[in-house]
Amino acid sequence: MFIKQFEFSDHSGPVYCITKHNKTIYSSGADKFIVQWDLTNLKQDNFVIQLEYSAYSILHLSQDPLLVIGCSNGDLHLINTKEKKEIKFIQHHKSAIFAIIEIPEKQFIITGDAEGNVCIWNSSTMALLLQIPINSGKIRAIEYLNNELVIGCKDGKIRFFDLVFFNQIAEIPINSDGIQAIKMTDKIAVIGGYDGYLYVLDSVSKNLISRIPAHKGPIYSIIHLNEHNFVSASRDKTIKIWDSNSLNVLEKKEFKSGGHRNSVNHIVGLSENTFVSCSDDSQIIGWTKE
Repeated sequence: MFIKQFEFSDHSGPVYCITKHNKTIYSSGADKFIVQWDLTNLKQDNFVIQLEYSAYSILHLSQDPLLVIGCSNGDLHLINTKEKKEIKFIQHHKSAIFAIIEIPEKQFIITGDAEGNVCIWNSSTMALLLQIPINSGKIRAIEYLNNELVIGCKDGKIRFFDLVFFNQIAEIPINSDGIQAIKMTDKIAVIGGYDGYLYVLDSVSKNLISRIPAHKGPIYSIIHLNEHNFVSASRDKTIKIWDSNSLNVLEKKEFKSGGHRNSVNHIVGLSENTFVSCSDDSQIIGWTKE
């Protein structure tokens, strides 16, 4: 069973997203602040960023002390977290940036926006390498696996691109409501729909394995916690822990069991048995397995 390990509540409004780096997490909220939290002493650090616009997506790079911030108006900020200063400010996207990932081995940072544009940036220079105008509505989910870029779109399709020439190699219709989240392993791709369903694809054949009525609202975030379990979070205020093999729900976290009282917007794994969630209730909750 997963129990609450810690709770942070210093944001003054909804918390949209979280990113981690070593023993630190960063959170972004509707209050237009980026807050740093120390997971060793479970306190807020003295590192706070105030933005002009709220950030819907943030990512701390795995190898560099660099925090990438995507704002609701399309602004892209790059903050050196060691020196605590902004090193780049990019105004290229014309609409909200909902997704940011990195591909360290390729030195890529990839962003997706509300107008269906995907941008590939050089992570060292932040030079724009390519823009892919998918024109599919909001891009909320970007993943990669085995030299393929995987993009979940508002038109309900998953699109696969190669990571060499960025040619589209597959387009798979999933639903008519939109894709909110994707997480992939060598075996399966777990897809969260705006319709509250989980869709499971075979990662190699790209064939649909299962369609599961999982939540009573859009599924905003999915993580693979370990090889046995994945976790989903939804606007229906719940978090569910799943068995990756049977695709059965093992546990459900909701307000009456110590969870959130409003929409759960994002979850991030900290280890094989711990994860952190954030919500419209302004809370950030750390969960650990007993």
